[in-house]
Amino acid sequence: MSFNSIAASICSISLLTASLLYSLPSQASKTAQKKVYPTSGKLLQLTNGDLMCYVEIRDARGKKHSLGAVFEICEQSQLLNKQVQLNYKLMNFNDCQSIEPCGKTKVENAIVKMKLLRRK
Repeated sequence: MSFNSIAASICSISLLTASLLYSLPSQASKTAQKKVYPTSGKLLQLTNGDLMCYVEIRDARGKKHSLGAVFEICEQSQLLNKQVQLNYKLMNFNDCQSIEPCGKTKVENAIVKMKLLRRK
């Protein structure tokens, strides 16, 4: 086997590997996309945590959901026990045991906007 054919084979394998890696979504993205997120519901609880705001919602079917949110959402306590509309965005969160940085992050769908749902 000549040097040129070996080099061409290695190049082909490298390109194939790179294209496969590029096309695979990250595990964090797959996890965030599989979960069903309610777009509205009754706001039951807001809790400021170390890493994010934690929100508890009861959807139209009566199912409770514990969701993550940006910290600003926890400042909206005037919406407790009211019907709210939720908007989400994929966000990077610290994936550590405490607020101290550890270099690990996770991607989660987080509530970034919450507003009073007006009944018509």
